[in-house]
Amino acid sequence: MKNIFKAVDWFEEFFMVLCMLVMVVVNFLNVVSRYLMPQSPFSFTEELTVLLFVWTTMFGIACGYKRHSHMGLNLFTDMLPKAGQKIFILLSTIMSTVTLAVLFVIGTQMVQSQINYKQIMTALKIPEAVGGLAIPVGAVFIVISVLRTGIRDFIDFDKNHGGKPKEGEVE
Repeated sequence: MKNIFKAVDWFEEFFMVLCMLVMVVVNFLNVVSRYLMPQSPFSFTEELTVLLFVWTTMFGIACGYKRHSHMGLNLFTDMLPKAGQKIFILLSTIMSTVTLAVLFVIGTQMVQSQINYKQIMTALKIPEAVGGLAIPVGAVFIVISVLRTGIRDFIDFDKNHGGKPKEGEVE
């Protein structure tokens, strides 16, 4: 299982780096082309940049959860007793998962609609669903990160927050 998670982590990070690299190169070339060929700038660059930005954002959220880089309300949770904090970890994991399940369903319906209506991106001439897929696919990757992080935090809570060691465990 650990190898599967390593592969998922590698894929997420590689995909984000690749998307950001393409965004930077395409935007740089677009700026240069405006000065060298003012009559014929690349018309597709804005659409491509937005498309890649949406994909990068969804994968970035997943990476943020794994690294605890998401925003939290520690001010309130730190005032709870230790048992309450542990329950809050469980509740926030469940609520995040439910929210992402709703996002997945709505994103899937959006993509189906884009396919049914044969929506095409104006400049790139590719199906709009290519960008729309970022929502349900990203939601799956985010759920994986939320569940991994939430379960790990719940299990390791006592060890990380001064809980009593279990019988036979070294302090």
